[in-house]
Amino acid sequence: MGNADTPAEYTNANFVPALTQKAEKLRQEFVRQTLQDMNSYLDALLEEYNKANPDRPALTVTSGGFSVIISEGPGLPNSERLITEAEIREWQHAIEHEHYAWVVPTFEGYLTPDPDEANSAIDNLGKIAEMFGGAATESGKLGNRDLGLTGLQTVRDQMENHWEGSFQQTFISTFVAPLENGQACQAAAARISKELLEANKISKIAQRKAILDLLDKAIAALGDLGAGGKSAKSYAWSTLVGIAAGTLIAATGGIAAWIGAVIISTSTLAQGLEVGGDDAPVELGGTTAQDVAVAVQRALTKQNEKFVEDETKVADALTRLQQDVAAARKVVGQLGVNRPDLYGATPTDIQRGLTPSIS
Repeated sequence: MGNADTPAEYTNANFVPALTQKAEKLRQEFVRQTLQDMNSYLDALLEEYNKANPDRPALTVTSGGFSVIISEGPGLPNSERLITEAEIREWQHAIEHEHYAWVVPTFEGYLTPDPDEANSAIDNLGKIAEMFGGAATESGKLGNRDLGLTGLQTVRDQMENHWEGSFQQTFISTFVAPLENGQACQAAAARISKELLEANKISKIAQRKAILDLLDKAIAALGDLGAGGKSAKSYAWSTLVGIAAGTLIAATGGIAAWIGAVIISTSTLAQGLEVGGDDAPVELGGTTAQDVAVAVQRALTKQNEKFVEDETKVADALTRLQQDVAAARKVVGQLGVNRPDLYGATPTDIQRGLTPSIS
């Protein structure tokens, strides 16, 4: 693959078990912290009470005898109601088995897409570019690796060495040269398409790294709750750079502008997919397990938005490339060749003015 080889830790063989194990560990940490920390426990009991009593929601749950404080409305004093032992047992069971049931399936949603699903298309586009001499084209030369395309240079050589006059000049300038230029454009189109798919693949790899990083930091944040732990800022999490700003061509000057364009560099993955420079990273820490849960959900939303942004960049670039290729096919000298005068000629047109040979 070259530019977009998936690092071993983000291939399915390693990423799938790592994510599922860490997601289950995070769910367990949410449950453990909720049952262990009084503030988290009271928050969970309040949520369970209000789900069971939507007609008379409580404001707070008090510790000690576990009672709820219910607002009776404007101008009326609040009332207090004891929570029964049966209710506590029922709600504690919900905390252990239902309260954080969303964690594992939510993270398992990131098992797809598999970045390596793009490998076949990337390889095929690379082979197509090489058949046109794509690598040589990048340095401004026309390299005809495919034997069929090599014939173009042979025709040019024969015309230059064995013909002279206006026919030679016209044939080379209006037929051979546009075809040779078309090689460079076709090679560029295939190469850029390949690099755009590589860029999109790198974005998928970056998302995998970001999700594992989020899991690690959320587990660490929960581990420190109620133990004189670190501040929320100690667990700041940012999206990871998949497709950096400015990587893709914002606008082109036609197909020719794509010839020397470079979408990604070979160092993109080697640089480790650095953490993005988010203006406001998500702070995963807090004072209760519920604080961390809300922060994790906010981080997931942010990562999803980043992934969609990356895919949109690639889709827009592919659309522009397609439009430029379509336009170039209508222009002589890029992907179009002059229509010969014989095109559409009738037998009479061809025979007009012809005279028999004397010899």
